[in-house]
Amino acid sequence: MLFRTTKELTKDECKVILQKENINSNQLEQLLDAREANHTDFNLVDVRELIEWHSQRILHTDYLIPTTSFYESIKQIQTQKEKPTIVYCHIGQRSAYCQKVMIDSGFKRVVNLLDGIAGFHGQTEHGE
Repeated sequence: MLFRTTKELTKDECKVILQKENINSNQLEQLLDAREANHTDFNLVDVRELIEWHSQRILHTDYLIPTTSFYESIKQIQTQKEKPTIVYCHIGQRSAYCQKVMIDSGFKRVVNLLDGIAGFHGQTEHGE
C-alpha cells in the first residue's frame, strides 16, 4: 500500500466518503490507497500558491490550481466536472472557498480536506 491506513476501502465505501462535504486526513489517505488499487477515481487539487506547492504538497496531487488565479487555472479541469474532486490548501479555508466556487460552476462533487495539508498525516513531497 502507498499510505499507512488501517483498512482498504471498498468501492462502495469510497463512494460514501466522496459524498461528504469535508473529509479528514485519514479518509484522504484511505481514498488515495483505494485510487492506487483502482477502487475509485478522483482529482486531488491543491489550491495554494506555487511557492507553497514547491515547499510541500500531498503525494499524488493531480493539479495545482492557485486561489489567486483560480478562475483562469480551473480551465485545466473544466471537462472533468463529473469526476469527484478533493481540494486542499494549508488549513482548509481557501479550499472551502474554492469548493463553493467549483460547485457553483457545475462541478458535481467537490470535497474539502479539513485542516488542509497542515493536518495531513500521509506522505508529502516537495520540489517542482
